[in-house]
Amino acid sequence: MACNSVTLQSIDARCDRSVGGLKRVLIAQRDDVVQPVADQSTGEIGALSLATGKKFEEWKFRPNTASYTSTLSSDQATGNQAITTEVSLQFSKAEATKRLAIQSAINAAAVVILEDMYGQYIYLGYDQEVYVTAATMVSGTATTDLNGFTLTFTDVAQELPHFLSNDVDVDALVTGA
Repeated sequence: MACNSVTLQSIDARCDRSVGGLKRVLIAQRDDVVQPVADQSTGEIGALSLATGKKFEEWKFRPNTASYTSTLSSDQATGNQAITTEVSLQFSKAEATKRLAIQSAINAAAVVILEDMYGQYIYLGYDQEVYVTAATMVSGTATTDLNGFTLTFTDVAQELPHFLSNDVDVDALVTGA
Protein backbone atom coordinates (compact mmCIF):
# COMPACT_ATOMS: atom_id res chain seq x y z
CA MET A 1 0.00 0.00 0.00
CA ALA A 2 1.37 3.41 -0.97
CA CYS A 3 1.71 6.17 1.61
CA ASN A 4 0.99 8.96 -0.85
CA SER A 5 -1.84 9.27 -3.28
CA VAL A 6 -0.62 10.66 -6.61
CA THR A 7 -2.18 11.29 -9.98
CA LEU A 8 -0.06 9.90 -12.79
CA GLN A 9 0.15 11.78 -16.07
CA SER A 10 0.88 10.76 -19.66
CA ILE A 11 3.94 11.66 -21.72
CA ASP A 12 3.83 11.69 -25.51
CA ALA A 13 7.39 12.25 -26.70
CA ARG A 14 7.48 10.17 -29.86
CA CYS A 15 8.36 13.10 -32.14
CA ASP A 16 10.56 15.09 -29.75
CA ARG A 17 14.08 16.00 -30.87
CA SER A 18 16.80 16.51 -28.31
CA VAL A 19 19.70 18.95 -28.20
CA GLY A 20 22.05 18.73 -25.23
CA GLY A 21 24.13 21.30 -23.41
CA LEU A 22 23.75 24.66 -21.74
CA LYS A 23 23.97 28.20 -23.15
CA ARG A 24 24.70 30.10 -19.95
CA VAL A 25 24.60 29.96 -16.18
CA LEU A 26 23.34 32.70 -13.87
CA ILE A 27 24.47 32.81 -10.23
CA ALA A 28 23.30 34.84 -7.22
CA GLN A 29 23.66 34.66 -3.46
CA ARG A 30 20.64 32.78 -2.09
CA ASP A 31 20.07 35.49 0.52
CA ASP A 32 19.68 38.04 -2.32
CA VAL A 33 16.78 36.14 -3.92
CA VAL A 34 13.21 36.45 -2.69
CA GLN A 35 12.18 32.80 -2.18
CA PRO A 36 10.17 31.82 -5.28
CA VAL A 37 7.08 29.66 -5.17
CA ALA A 38 6.48 26.91 -7.72
CA ASP A 39 2.99 26.38 -9.10
CA GLN A 40 2.19 22.78 -8.19
CA SER A 41 -0.10 22.32 -11.21
CA THR A 42 2.54 23.38 -13.79
CA GLY A 43 5.74 22.71 -11.84
CA GLU A 44 7.01 26.12 -12.94
CA ILE A 45 8.19 29.14 -11.00
CA GLY A 46 6.03 32.03 -12.23
CA ALA A 47 7.82 34.96 -10.57
CA LEU A 48 11.36 35.59 -9.41
CA SER A 49 12.73 38.72 -7.78
CA LEU A 50 15.86 39.92 -6.03
CA ALA A 51 16.54 42.23 -3.12
CA THR A 52 16.97 45.88 -4.11
CA GLY A 53 20.20 46.49 -6.00
CA LYS A 54 21.04 42.77 -6.36
CA LYS A 55 21.49 40.95 -9.68
CA PHE A 56 22.46 37.54 -11.01
CA GLU A 57 25.98 37.22 -12.38
CA GLU A 58 26.16 35.68 -15.86
CA TRP A 59 28.72 33.03 -16.72
CA LYS A 60 29.31 32.18 -20.38
CA PHE A 61 31.48 29.38 -21.74
CA ARG A 62 32.44 27.68 -24.97
CA PRO A 63 29.85 25.44 -26.66
CA ASN A 64 29.71 21.80 -25.58
CA THR A 65 31.44 22.43 -22.23
CA ALA A 66 28.51 22.63 -19.79
CA SER A 67 25.77 20.24 -18.69
CA TYR A 68 23.59 19.23 -15.79
CA THR A 69 22.43 15.88 -14.46
CA SER A 70 19.63 15.34 -11.93
CA THR A 71 19.63 11.98 -10.13
CA LEU A 72 17.12 10.50 -7.68
CA SER A 73 18.46 8.69 -4.61
CA SER A 74 15.85 6.74 -2.69
CA ASP A 75 15.93 4.57 0.43
CA GLN A 76 12.87 2.33 0.67
CA ALA A 77 13.75 1.34 4.24
CA THR A 78 13.55 4.92 5.52
CA GLY A 79 11.09 6.24 2.96
CA ASN A 80 13.43 9.13 2.17
CA GLN A 81 14.46 10.42 -1.20
CA ALA A 82 16.49 13.29 -2.61
CA ILE A 83 17.28 14.65 -6.05
CA THR A 84 20.91 15.67 -6.56
CA THR A 85 21.59 17.95 -9.50
CA GLU A 86 25.18 18.44 -10.58
CA VAL A 87 26.14 21.18 -13.01
CA SER A 88 29.47 20.68 -14.78
CA LEU A 89 31.17 23.75 -16.27
CA GLN A 90 34.43 24.18 -18.14
CA PHE A 91 36.16 27.50 -18.74
CA SER A 92 39.07 27.80 -21.16
CA LYS A 93 42.22 29.77 -20.34
CA ALA A 94 43.32 29.92 -16.72
CA GLU A 95 43.55 33.59 -15.79
CA ALA A 96 43.21 35.77 -12.70
CA THR A 97 39.76 37.25 -13.44
CA LYS A 98 38.18 33.81 -13.93
CA ARG A 99 39.96 32.53 -10.82
CA LEU A 100 38.43 35.34 -8.73
CA ALA A 101 34.91 34.68 -10.05
CA ILE A 102 35.25 30.95 -9.40
CA GLN A 103 36.70 31.54 -5.92
CA SER A 104 33.75 33.79 -5.05
CA ALA A 105 31.35 31.03 -6.17
CA ILE A 106 33.25 28.47 -4.08
CA ASN A 107 32.64 30.65 -1.02
CA ALA A 108 28.97 31.37 -1.80
CA ALA A 109 25.68 29.84 -0.75
CA ALA A 110 24.04 30.35 -4.13
CA VAL A 111 21.09 29.84 -6.39
CA VAL A 112 21.73 28.98 -10.02
CA ILE A 113 19.66 29.43 -13.15
CA LEU A 114 20.59 27.29 -16.14
CA GLU A 115 19.64 28.22 -19.70
CA ASP A 116 19.47 25.15 -21.90
CA MET A 117 19.84 24.99 -25.67
CA TYR A 118 16.06 25.44 -26.10
CA GLY A 119 16.09 28.74 -24.19
CA GLN A 120 14.36 27.15 -21.21
CA TYR A 121 15.44 28.17 -17.72
CA ILE A 122 15.94 25.73 -14.85
CA TYR A 123 16.15 26.97 -11.25
CA LEU A 124 18.48 25.35 -8.69
CA GLY A 125 18.44 26.27 -5.02
CA TYR A 126 14.72 25.98 -4.40
CA ASP A 127 15.01 23.88 -1.22
CA GLN A 128 18.48 24.90 -0.05
CA GLU A 129 21.70 26.54 -1.17
CA VAL A 130 23.70 25.39 -4.17
CA TYR A 131 27.43 24.90 -3.55
CA VAL A 132 30.54 24.34 -5.63
CA THR A 133 31.53 20.78 -4.72
CA ALA A 134 34.48 20.30 -7.09
CA ALA A 135 36.89 22.65 -8.84
CA THR A 136 40.11 22.17 -10.77
CA MET A 137 42.55 24.55 -12.38
CA VAL A 138 44.71 22.84 -15.01
CA SER A 139 47.50 23.79 -17.42
CA GLY A 140 47.10 20.83 -19.75
CA THR A 141 50.02 18.93 -21.25
CA ALA A 142 49.48 18.93 -25.01
CA THR A 143 48.67 21.99 -27.10
CA THR A 144 45.09 20.77 -27.55
CA ASP A 145 44.51 20.06 -23.80
CA LEU A 146 42.36 22.29 -21.64
CA ASN A 147 44.16 25.17 -20.01
CA GLY A 148 41.52 26.47 -17.64
CA PHE A 149 39.01 25.51 -15.01
CA THR A 150 36.34 22.89 -14.44
CA LEU A 151 33.86 23.05 -11.63
CA THR A 152 30.76 21.34 -10.34
CA PHE A 153 27.81 23.00 -8.64
CA THR A 154 25.62 20.66 -6.57
CA ASP A 155 22.00 21.13 -5.56
CA VAL A 156 20.16 18.69 -3.28
CA ALA A 157 16.37 18.97 -3.34
CA GLN A 158 13.17 17.10 -2.66
CA GLU A 159 11.98 17.31 -6.28
CA LEU A 160 13.41 17.56 -9.77
CA PRO A 161 14.49 21.13 -10.59
CA HIS A 162 11.73 23.56 -11.47
CA PHE A 163 11.54 25.37 -14.80
CA LEU A 164 10.91 29.12 -14.87
CA SER A 165 7.73 30.12 -16.67
CA ASN A 166 7.89 32.42 -19.69
CA ASP A 167 6.48 35.15 -17.40
CA VAL A 168 9.87 35.51 -15.68
CA ASP A 169 12.04 38.18 -17.36
CA VAL A 170 15.40 36.47 -16.81
CA ASP A 171 17.40 39.14 -18.62
CA ALA A 172 16.13 41.75 -16.13
CA LEU A 173 17.70 39.68 -13.33
CA VAL A 174 21.16 39.75 -14.91
CA THR A 175 23.89 42.31 -14.24
CA GLY A 176 24.11 44.79 -17.06
CA ALA A 177 20.71 43.90 -18.52
